[in-house]
Amino acid sequence: MPFLAIVYRKDVFQRGCEGMENYGVLSLLPVAVVIVLVFLTKRTTVSLLAGTLVGAVMLYGVHFAKPWLEVVYGVMGSELWIWLVLVCGFFGSLVALFEASGGIYGFTDIAAKICKGEKRTLLAGWLLGIVTFVDDWLSILSVGTAMRRATDRFHIPREMLAFLSNATASSICVIVPTSTWGVFMISQLVATGVCPSEAGMATFVATLPFLFYPFAALLCGLLYGVGVLPKFGPMRNAYTLAQQREVPVEQTEESSGKKPKARNFLLPVILVTGITIATGEILYGTLASLVFCALLYLPQRLMSPGKYLDTILTGFKDMIGVLFIVTSAFILRDINSLLGMPEFVIGMAKTAMSPQVLPVAAFLIVTLLAVAAGNFWGVCALSFPVIIPIAQALDTNVLLTAGAIISATAAGSHLCFFGAEATLACSSTGIENVRYAQTSVPMLVIPVGISILLYLAAGFFIG
Repeated sequence: MPFLAIVYRKDVFQRGCEGMENYGVLSLLPVAVVIVLVFLTKRTTVSLLAGTLVGAVMLYGVHFAKPWLEVVYGVMGSELWIWLVLVCGFFGSLVALFEASGGIYGFTDIAAKICKGEKRTLLAGWLLGIVTFVDDWLSILSVGTAMRRATDRFHIPREMLAFLSNATASSICVIVPTSTWGVFMISQLVATGVCPSEAGMATFVATLPFLFYPFAALLCGLLYGVGVLPKFGPMRNAYTLAQQREVPVEQTEESSGKKPKARNFLLPVILVTGITIATGEILYGTLASLVFCALLYLPQRLMSPGKYLDTILTGFKDMIGVLFIVTSAFILRDINSLLGMPEFVIGMAKTAMSPQVLPVAAFLIVTLLAVAAGNFWGVCALSFPVIIPIAQALDTNVLLTAGAIISATAAGSHLCFFGAEATLACSSTGIENVRYAQTSVPMLVIPVGISILLYLAAGFFIG
């Protein structure tokens, strides 16, 4: 995620309380409308747009149409939105090229030799998510597209793969300092005066013991995968339905009749990862990988130049549904900001704050804000300059409090079923967002509960 996105998100949230009336508890109404409508209609985009319209009516009454459109224009005219369109679209193009070249099938053929059952298959998916640590989107899309065929073979529900890919992605990214998440979190520690710029990396490493949620989510994802923790609730029902479902018949060879080669998937993924690490910009890695795919596939005569270009366009168009959901979530985020929802929630928490409960309160508040806003780095950028001074004033352990904020950002990306990360997990595994909400959110109760207990205990014994 580029730093222009960080600046834009932070500015949007800060503008919410400048000259605007605070709507108090009513500011939560648009989010409540979204959640209710999603489960009633099973339509994520429509429900999000309905929530934005409810918020616009609250703000502007019967003359809401023009101001609402201005918010829409503001979102779609921002550099962040343009960046998202390019990254999502070209990621879709890469996935389409992997499939058209047979690279995905070559990789899954290798995985099939290793994955002899459900446990090994899910363990392989978990490990692939760990290896692609550089960015959560790369991790999610790699796991979803590469392991989908293997999980189908063993009647593992797509819902489980979506859960595993998302639970692993931002958890590992927020732990590794050289990932896109790690770089962003270091910038927040420096920006709020927790440490000088030259000590940013060392300070972030010092917060790692307090990142309770990412470690708990990674551990729980592994334990769910290998069967130590049982699947329950709607996820268990998904397993029952998957056992009754026929395994989809998918193409196993390229159109040319040549045997699929795993290198046609692995080499572009390695290139994306390497360039993203080197430049800190995943869009550069994605574009370079598209060019590399042409140099790799055309000499092998896997496709003609015309088919290569057509595949890029087809893959880009396949991500339009994802972009609609992400765009609608961004519009809702800005409406929530104008209603003063983030400031209301944080303000309510301030009145009941004590040194011992600050870490657990920070974790809960930031998690709820991130889920409600559908925006994770933006909420994090808002929370750091508000909560860290409170920790310093109350003499609470600042690194523990920072760890709680960082953990909550990752938890929000897992729990928010209409957020970009969950939407990409659903897209790459071929399920609806509402199915993710029904099956994955209950499974996340365990790592969230563990984190709450640990932050509460740490607040009394460390803070």
